[in-house]
Amino acid sequence: ADRFLLEVYIVVVCNGVGTMGYIAILKYFDPVVVTMVMLMEPIVATLIGLAVGVSTLPGWVTWAGDAVVMFGSIMVILSGSKKTETIDATEALQHFEADAVKKQTLQKVPTY
Repeated sequence: ADRFLLEVYIVVVCNGVGTMGYIAILKYFDPVVVTMVMLMEPIVATLIGLAVGVSTLPGWVTWAGDAVVMFGSIMVILSGSKKTETIDATEALQHFEADAVKKQTLQKVPTY
């Protein structure tokens, strides 16, 4: 009972703010990048915990899981780099701007 408020705080504030941070950053980064960061978070947290001295070395199952996550992340990054496609949208943008100018011009023509 004495840790209940602390646990509520951790769940609501830490997890809530962290999740909202990931959602907010999707405006600025590709979803694949955000996903890779989310997947690597437990691995980095384990290493930080070891470096600071507040954690012990995990067991072999954890290391195996970390290896699978890192391997999968590398595969996603490599497959994404080979499938990058560049699209020139200049022509479509010019047509869109021309249509917008036409509509604006037609709206300014006085009717008698």
